[in-house]
Amino acid sequence: MVVTRSKGGANILTLDQDTPVSVRYHAEGAANVVFIITSSRGVVSKDDDYGTVGTTTADGIPRIDLRLKGKLLRLRKDVPSVTPVLDSHRHYENHIEPLFPPESLVQQLLCKITPEFVRKCNVALRIEEEPLMQRPEKRHGTNLSETETHGLLITDMTCDDKHASTEFKPKWLAQSPSAPPGSKRCRTCALRAMRDVKSNTKLANLRQDSADFCPLTLVSGDKDLIRPSLEPILLKSIGAPLDILGFVDLTLPYFQNLHLFRLLRDLQVEKDPNGVLKVDSSNVDFMTAMALRDCTFFLKIPNREEKEGARIEARLGDLDLKTPDGGKGDYWRNTEQQLIDEGWYTATEKTPAPKGRCVCLLSRK
Repeated sequence: MVVTRSKGGANILTLDQDTPVSVRYHAEGAANVVFIITSSRGVVSKDDDYGTVGTTTADGIPRIDLRLKGKLLRLRKDVPSVTPVLDSHRHYENHIEPLFPPESLVQQLLCKITPEFVRKCNVALRIEEEPLMQRPEKRHGTNLSETETHGLLITDMTCDDKHASTEFKPKWLAQSPSAPPGSKRCRTCALRAMRDVKSNTKLANLRQDSADFCPLTLVSGDKDLIRPSLEPILLKSIGAPLDILGFVDLTLPYFQNLHLFRLLRDLQVEKDPNGVLKVDSSNVDFMTAMALRDCTFFLKIPNREEKEGARIEARLGDLDLKTPDGGKGDYWRNTEQQLIDEGWYTATEKTPAPKGRCVCLLSRK
């Protein structure tokens, strides 16, 4: 493991073939894969596994650098439309990080990676494509970029013995500035309705997407509106319906008074007051707004047995730079125009969206 200097003079880790760690697949999205970092013994690491690089534990296992403790490793896929990690991280440092209190963000630490280390991670990724393993079939065949020179060490928000965990995308917490007056759907609900019909109305009726909710409810401050959104979010991650009730009761007062969502909503509006149809999509504020509209909300919830000193931990992550490159700018504009022209905002579409799905807050007023 090599150590170099980064912005501000801080040391930056280099993960290479000699770094005494194992990686285990945790999750992935369209652009990145997240790995759990363990000691070279390949199991969940203990406190003694961390320490001064070059020293060993009592049973002779090389110790891991302390800066890896409590972190997950996030690496970029070999996908043409994805922004290089260094460019995205610089945007994060300059335009995202100053907007939020540190405790409200999934902290990310830049690290350097060698092609040999990435190949090691790609081997772990391919193992997850074997029968009965974790990698979703739709992700098979896509590897990590071996030309990418950087990765990110991010705050570990996974569950443990004392916490359950969940994550979801809040999406657009305010209406699109381009939406017609008198709209009956917010931007997220309008896009969902359009996709349901375009993909296949019959299949959309059968599809069980348990995390469907109207984002506007999350910033309403009304527990009667928030609860129906919380239940499917928690059910998707935590599982058994009987367990959900306790977690909903625990988290409902927290969400009802959650300043973080209101701050996120206000920043989405501030950074894009005019909408994608009236702005240069390479404008830095607009790109920041699009990052804020596609971030992930991570939540660690104490188990019901953990009463004393237990607290909910909530952070925003996946705040990657959203550029108009690779046709994304045209896609944003075309999608917005389609939502307007075909009546998805106003609920006047020719083929009605399936009933019984999430009902937008705007249509309840």
